Amino acid sequence: AGLLFVGCYRDDDDGGGAPLALASRLDDIRRSGTVRVTTVALDDLDETSVNSLVSGALGTLPRMTRPLAEAVHRKTGGNALFVVQLLSSLRDEGLLRFSLASRAWEWDMGAIRDRDVAENVVGLMTAKFLRLAPEVHDALRVAACLGSRCRADLLQILDRRSGSGSGTTTTTTTTLFGTGTGTQTGISITTALDVAVREGIMARTVSSSGSDGGRSGAGGGGGAGTGAATTTWYRFSHDQIQTAAYLLVPEGERESYHLSIGRSLWRNSTEDEIDAFLFVIVDQLQRGCRLIKDGTGEKVDLAWLCLRAGERASSMSAFLPASVYLRTGIALLSDEGWEEDGTRDLCLNLHDSCAETEYILGHFERMKDHLEQVLRKARTLREKLRAYYTMVQSLGARGRASDAIDTAITVLGHLGESFPSVITPSTVLLELTSMQAALSKESEDALLQLDTMQDEEKLAAMRFLYVISPYFFSEKKEYFPHVACRMVRLSLSYGVCRQSAFAFACYGMVTCGLLCDRAGGYRYGKLALSLLDRFRAKESFARTHSVVYGFIFNWIEPLQSSLPCHKEAIQVGLSVGDTEYSMINAQLYLGTALSSGQALGPLMDEMRVYSKQMVEYKHHYMYTMIKPLSQAALNLLGRSADPVKLSGEEMDEEDLLRTLEDDGNVTPLIHFYRLWLAYLFGNYSVAADAAQRNSGVEGQRISRFAVVCNHAFYGGLTYIALARRKERDGAMTPKPWKDAIEGSIVKMAVWAESAPWNCRHKLDLLNAERAYLTGDLDGASELYDRAAATAARHRFVHEEALALERAGIFFLESGDREKAAGYFVKARDCYAKWGAQSKALHVQERYI
Repeated sequence: AGLLFVGCYRDDDDGGGAPLALASRLDDIRRSGTVRVTTVALDDLDETSVNSLVSGALGTLPRMTRPLAEAVHRKTGGNALFVVQLLSSLRDEGLLRFSLASRAWEWDMGAIRDRDVAENVVGLMTAKFLRLAPEVHDALRVAACLGSRCRADLLQILDRRSGSGSGTTTTTTTTLFGTGTGTQTGISITTALDVAVREGIMARTVSSSGSDGGRSGAGGGGGAGTGAATTTWYRFSHDQIQTAAYLLVPEGERESYHLSIGRSLWRNSTEDEIDAFLFVIVDQLQRGCRLIKDGTGEKVDLAWLCLRAGERASSMSAFLPASVYLRTGIALLSDEGWEEDGTRDLCLNLHDSCAETEYILGHFERMKDHLEQVLRKARTLREKLRAYYTMVQSLGARGRASDAIDTAITVLGHLGESFPSVITPSTVLLELTSMQAALSKESEDALLQLDTMQDEEKLAAMRFLYVISPYFFSEKKEYFPHVACRMVRLSLSYGVCRQSAFAFACYGMVTCGLLCDRAGGYRYGKLALSLLDRFRAKESFARTHSVVYGFIFNWIEPLQSSLPCHKEAIQVGLSVGDTEYSMINAQLYLGTALSSGQALGPLMDEMRVYSKQMVEYKHHYMYTMIKPLSQAALNLLGRSADPVKLSGEEMDEEDLLRTLEDDGNVTPLIHFYRLWLAYLFGNYSVAADAAQRNSGVEGQRISRFAVVCNHAFYGGLTYIALARRKERDGAMTPKPWKDAIEGSIVKMAVWAESAPWNCRHKLDLLNAERAYLTGDLDGASELYDRAAATAARHRFVHEEALALERAGIFFLESGDREKAAGYFVKARDCYAKWGAQSKALHVQERYI
């Protein structure tokens, strides 16, 4: 399956930013290397092509039309649209005509050569418009102001004029929007545009209802439409024709013209039509809002309409236009609006909504201005809550987690949800035990059927707990179990809400980690997904999935099964503006994909895409978190000087470790990938040093499966390799190494019970290496084969390769070179299949 996209633009268009932005975006796509881009440059028509066009259009031999084609080409430069419109203009003026006598086209070459032609299509079309009837001028002006296309039912609203108190409507002329030069013919706008259709200026199409896909603009409006089975559209045949039609409106009158269109649509529409064409109405009104007089109440009414449009656009993930609508609404209001009962809520909602939109867009300075305005003008805590919530989100997104926590804790205290100043392991255990006892009384069905939370203060508390829980996890892990339990307790006591799905997901993560109850954690993870479905809480989708699939399900389900779930969460998160958790899911996806043996080449392409998005959305911390795994992938792909050292295109390990010395998230990742690479390439001393530096991971019981499990796996393998080397030299294995080996195997045995798909082959390989260490050669041989076969069956190609390589080393050191060679060839092929060219070359050069 694939997608072919064909698009076009003029690269010489300097009339706006869109072509430049598109060209820049295409360059980015080319550089990403993930999409094949083919450019087809279409030049203007040459003289021969113009002659072919003219000959075909007139049904005359090319040798007969060549003089005419030469003149047309000279005057148009070969611009295809210009050529067609010039021929049409020549026909209208009688310089190109069909002779009934000769039944052939004739033309006056002398007059055509002498004819003055506008310098561009716009000038030519403007001259053509002036030859049309005045009512057609008016209709074209209206259509041009509405955009490149518009719906017939929208134009029909403009044809209405309220009767004098009778409630009836009558048809009026389009000069309502003109400059007073139109004729009082009484024809409708659509009838006038049908003339333009016959002239080839516009096209008239009919589509089934809803086929517009909900896009905004003069056609899409912003609602579901009027419910008709089909929709009639009028669109300009070319954007330059629309430009020419728009120039019919004198520049000094354009604001007034747009305002007149907007007012007429607003006043003459039913409530359903306002809903359907909301964006069109607001677009027109805001273009002329500077002319609205103060003190009439119209500015306030329009500000309400702007708020409505902004909220609608945000719900459709159209955050940039939403920002424009909301800022327009704010500009319409005076500072006195904050003191008036009728407009105070409007001011609050506009600034709060605008702050939220600017946060999503990453415009933090604009967001700050709106938040400060709300907090300065608000009279009660309730009026401040929404602003505080946005502030906490933005602080966290900008890496100021401690400030986010402090702000949220202060607000929660006012909401009656304070936290102890000191947290100890005993208080955590007491809280978890109490929570476990409360939940043991409820079945899963009973929890799903809990009433919906109604208490406003508790709902607000849930929102703040919801937003700060990740920051507690990253900055103050000792508080995280308390936060998870508090959210669950509020859900049990006051009913469930949209944030309860995330609450049970967090509690499931704590249950898996601190209580080591994988089955219980899995139960609460599934409950979280069910609550997500119950409330259809798309705004919590990415956040909840990051916990369920990043921290819970991997302890039970195949590692690979979480990959499509993370990718779905990335897309849903972006669609609702949750860029933070969209990027967190991207980081989790990439780490899980690398740990589960996904092909390195395509995975590296995805790393490039997601890292670029992280920078674009200003989530620099997530960008830093994927640097170690990106560099590890580059090392394995053979794109670094030293495959063991995390230094190259993405990072320098020494610089990053120095910069993030006290960071509890990135530093462990650096040490883990150093451990992994050093072990793979046989540098066991470096691997042991990395394992020792990363020993704190073992104490992080609330952690990701892939990190904890692979640390134990590669750490155990490292100490076994060092022990074998030690004993080969006649020395005893140090006790710390023995303890580390035994601890890794014990842990892996436990994990293999709950997650056999992910851990069985790892346990077999650890046992195979230990059997070799202790002299059980028959047992080792069997376990190596079992580990390789299970890894292959469970689609861990990189660990299948590792098991084959270790088996090869076992047979080589046991003296069976022929058998060893077979294992090494298979290992090399598996590494190559994975995409680890540097490792495949390492096996080839060292063993084959």
